[in-house]
Amino acid sequence: MSVLSETSAPPQWRVDFKTHRGTKAFRVQLLLFIACITASMISLGVGAVSIPLDVIINSLFDLEGPKQTYIIWKSRLPRVLIALMAGASLAVSGVIVQAIVRNPLASPKIMGINSGAALAALGTIMFLPEMPVTYLPVAAALGGIVAAVIVLFAAHLRQVSPARLALVGIAVGMVCDAGVDYLLVTAATLEISNPLVWLTGSLWARTWAHVHSIWLPLISLLGLTMVLSYQLDLQQLGDQTARGLGQSTNKMRLLLLGVATLLASISVGVVGVIGFIGLMSPHISRSLVGGRHRVLLPTAALVGALLVVLADAVGRAIAPPIEVSAGILSAMLGAPYFIWIMTRSQKGQSA
Repeated sequence: MSVLSETSAPPQWRVDFKTHRGTKAFRVQLLLFIACITASMISLGVGAVSIPLDVIINSLFDLEGPKQTYIIWKSRLPRVLIALMAGASLAVSGVIVQAIVRNPLASPKIMGINSGAALAALGTIMFLPEMPVTYLPVAAALGGIVAAVIVLFAAHLRQVSPARLALVGIAVGMVCDAGVDYLLVTAATLEISNPLVWLTGSLWARTWAHVHSIWLPLISLLGLTMVLSYQLDLQQLGDQTARGLGQSTNKMRLLLLGVATLLASISVGVVGVIGFIGLMSPHISRSLVGGRHRVLLPTAALVGALLVVLADAVGRAIAPPIEVSAGILSAMLGAPYFIWIMTRSQKGQSA
């Protein structure tokens, strides 16, 4: 009787362990959310005109006291919102790509998505300068989609293996980068100042028009990604296991790659090329909450948003009124981090 009761009893240690992990993930996400709010307030206060915290609060909530309504509402608040959305989207795109390729060193850049979006957006800026800014994310999204389609076609759609996707993506990205360099070299000197700033990953001169052009598609895609979180878990198990659990692996891989492409491309269309966010954010998030995508995706989104907001704020605070692009700072941080990841993975393989 005692043996039966012991075997039929619920595995209490497993329940406690799952509860502990859920509590830890919630605490991490809460802390990251608070950090994003804090970083956003700092970003609103730094720049050519330094604004104290009380003035920021008065301006945001229309309270009594000194205000800087024009600078806060017309200039800095839109770029903070764009930084939050773009950082979250690039990070989630990186999580998806790493799950599809099953390689922790993968990112939208490696898949050629960022480069294709950059080429399309740069061509639009240089050849259609009168086009409204609201159409730039559309052009970038189309460029990213074309690059992704070329990658899939070259990798042979019937056997879209993760390794082949990564290799072809690198090649397509190099071709798109060469196209970007060609446009810059052949353009007149006066025509390349704004594109060069954009290519470094800058939020300079971003307005509410940019916010209105991206918030709905990015929020919708981020929500769709959460719905597909279980499918990402299956992708990481391998094709044979995923098929055994009822997933149509090729179709789902195409869908997930399409979502990742749109997330990265639309972001690139607004903020330019901010590298390493799609690589760093998933790694940092896995070390905090583990690899289950239901908790990994929102954590990575918060980490990516925090990184881009901080990079933009630090870039404006270094030597005002000069602005250092967020993409430059993220590359300075991301390159050593990438080397550290590679060193760590090689040590793990040798062990």
